[in-house]
Amino acid sequence: MKKGEKLVIVGCSGSGGPAAMLARKLMPDIDITVIRKEKFFIVR
Repeated sequence: MKKGEKLVIVGCSGSGGPAAMLARKLMPDIDITVIRKEKFFIVR
């Protein structure tokens, strides 16, 4: 992806959270939005 592009991830409890963290690590110049319903995200 190019600088300034946006990535939207739906869901956070299954693989969405780790996908968002990996995407941030691999592509730091893009905007990442996570749409989730959970109030808390537990990092293990």
